[in-house]
Amino acid sequence: MTTLGLAAARGELELNNGGDNRSPSSAMVTTLSQVEVLIALVVAAHAGVLAIRLCVSLYNA
Repeated sequence: MTTLGLAAARGELELNNGGDNRSPSSAMVTTLSQVEVLIALVVAAHAGVLAIRLCVSLYNA
């Protein structure tokens, strides 16, 4: 087994599949605030209501 294979087997090497190669352990980690989560839920609920209204309109047509 090669040195690279041994390092990967021991968990010393983090594989990067076509991503950014600046640093091997740089992952895009973001946190959402409660306000952002609330906004996302309101937008999703509104989209759901619009989808239901569209289905009813198409059913009646």
